[in-house]
Amino acid sequence: MRSLWQRIPLAGRLSLDAAMLLSMAVLIDPRASGIAIHEWLGIIIAPVIVFHLTLNWGWVVATTKKLLGRLPTETRLNQVLDLVLFATMAIAIWSGVEISESALPAMGFPERVSFSWREIHEVSSNLSMVLVGAHAALHWKWVVRTTRRLVGLPNRRPPVPATVSADAGTP
Repeated sequence: MRSLWQRIPLAGRLSLDAAMLLSMAVLIDPRASGIAIHEWLGIIIAPVIVFHLTLNWGWVVATTKKLLGRLPTETRLNQVLDLVLFATMAIAIWSGVEISESALPAMGFPERVSFSWREIHEVSSNLSMVLVGAHAALHWKWVVRTTRRLVGLPNRRPPVPATVSADAGTP
């Protein structure tokens, strides 16, 4: 049976990643989008992150099994970065729920004021943004290859012809 990753079309996976990146850009500044949009988007992105992780679970398991063995440095760095990113995003989402001013009160939960949770949210959110940028940079080759494949462009550049020197044809 094909894995979930194999059953999701390439365009769907790329669209999901693009939507997550766009969501993170909107989440950067709650004053720009408004606190309600910031909070609801922060809540909505949690299951999307879990789905993204599920799609890539085969890679996570295979890489984790090899973590203590021989792995390319980039793969090892990616694994550690992904783990730290997941942890910081989980903390950012949880702390965001703890300091909710709009979404949770709209569902009938009382608003809680906590400067500790607010500080935790600030630090974990800012760190998450930096790590999302690093995550995107580490996967940029995949994004380019996938985009080229989807628009029908070849992924390999044609070889550059060797230059011929001016006196190559003279005896």
